[in-house]
Amino acid sequence: MSSARKALIVRRRDIERDPRPAGGGFESLSLRFLPRLAGRGLGVFCVNTAERVMGLTFDDGPNPEHTPRILDVLAKHGVRATFFVLASEARRNPEVMRRIAEAGHEVALHGKDHQSLLTMGVGEALASIRAARHTVEGLTGEKVRLFRPPYGECTILQALSIRAMGLDLVMWSSDGLDWLHDEESAIAGRALSTVFPGSILLLHDNRADPETISQGEVLPTFDRALVTMLILQSLARDGYSVVPAGELLAGYQQVRSAAKDRMVALR
Repeated sequence: MSSARKALIVRRRDIERDPRPAGGGFESLSLRFLPRLAGRGLGVFCVNTAERVMGLTFDDGPNPEHTPRILDVLAKHGVRATFFVLASEARRNPEVMRRIAEAGHEVALHGKDHQSLLTMGVGEALASIRAARHTVEGLTGEKVRLFRPPYGECTILQALSIRAMGLDLVMWSSDGLDWLHDEESAIAGRALSTVFPGSILLLHDNRADPETISQGEVLPTFDRALVTMLILQSLARDGYSVVPAGELLAGYQQVRSAAKDRMVALR
């Protein structure tokens, strides 16, 4: 299927329903009354397909310990993923950045650091993204085309401006809630329970905001490479093909949406 088909706009509850979508049925749920321009201010959360294909993404890295071990697991399984990197971490770990790119993975942008765009005006946010993009592209020599805002948060006006910069806004439809500590099997199980044909899975190769830990919560010390291995083994058994987010978006009809906890109104 070609991504040239008009993107679908759906409600978040139709993506995150329980049980998860079977895949390929989002066209009947699309909000056809919305003008096409409205979709440009929304992020892509998944694609519309019944094929057992999904996108694998990692946020907040690169991390000098976890990312190389995750790369080893991906190589063993012959899987390519998308790494939404922070420019601050990329600058600290240039050798890991080069390894990500040389292994054929997709390098995408998560920002300069993990500061929410909701704390910035449009001009400040765009300047920060532009500088971060320049840093990351300088380290890999490759064009960055995808952007995921920290916490998935940005205003509609920021989103429209980011799209005008030539960056596509990519969110997620599946995750393992791996920013807190838990058993590896529990995290993998949560992630797999949210996967469906055309979904985009969010994992982390780093936690960039340890200062936000709440009382009673525990920072993650689990084996992120083991979580990745458990997920890939299960997906292979279930007949899934795992691809980078950009490849998923280019090959299938995009599904865009918004939610109050991730995309908010003009400010």
